[in-house]
Amino acid sequence: MQENLQVRPLILGAGGLVGSTLAARLESRFPHTISATRTEIDLCDRWGMASEIARLRPTVVINCSAMSNVDACEEDPDAAERINAEGPAHLAEICRREGIRLIHFSTDYVFDGEKQGEYDEADSPAPVNLYGWSKLRGELAVLETLVEAVVLRVSFVFGPGRPTFLDKIADQLRQSDQAVRVFDGWISRPTCTLEIAQVVERILESELTGVWHLANPPAGSRADFARELARIVGADPARVVGTDPAAVDLPARRPASTPLATTRLEAALDWTPRDWRQWAAEYLGAGSAAAGGDLR
Repeated sequence: MQENLQVRPLILGAGGLVGSTLAARLESRFPHTISATRTEIDLCDRWGMASEIARLRPTVVINCSAMSNVDACEEDPDAAERINAEGPAHLAEICRREGIRLIHFSTDYVFDGEKQGEYDEADSPAPVNLYGWSKLRGELAVLETLVEAVVLRVSFVFGPGRPTFLDKIADQLRQSDQAVRVFDGWISRPTCTLEIAQVVERILESELTGVWHLANPPAGSRADFARELARIVGADPARVVGTDPAAVDLPARRPASTPLATTRLEAALDWTPRDWRQWAAEYLGAGSAAAGGDLR
């Protein structure tokens, strides 16, 4: 407990999907954890943020704040730049000045989706939409300003806090016998917020720096995920009908395939990522293990 008392995390964006789960776990592990919503500490308010961080004196700041709606970023690029790029840049400057460690979240959408197989940390980013570009600029600003920072790339996040793709599809499968239409594309590896919280706790107890990938296996398309969810909730997977994403006119282009390789983080933290279907089964209240075959 003495070590825990010495760690004073400040979570920014604690009202969001990742931030709320992270706050719940860290508050129970580190008694001096401070969880701040965007209303309490605004990433876009450079001087207000600096004042609050100086007053609170955390030993580590964990930035979960982001503009993560991909289409909204395309429609309001100025807001995406302020929140996803300029805000983290200012935060890194503050942390460097105050001698504070920084953990910053990023995304698989920094990649173009053209690679055959999983992306590792050595692959060159090449975003295909404004969300990805704004997050990449945020990554670069953080690491250029504070070389000791940690950047965690996650993908297709789900968990308690607010409804996500998994919740919505599971509800549709449970509530009727109608077909459920899902895009048969956009391959990735989901990331459970509960896994994220566990890994962040390990990082706080390590000396990790740099860019790392965090996701749960196995990879699949949105339609693959929906069919696995059907098995988890006891519905017929044949009810899931895959549709072509190219047939829908969305504001933002999505990369075709961005599964994140987690080999480096597994070795660095002596950690094995859990199958996302196990997390989903427990989270959705359908038992302790998920059924179904390989999604790859």
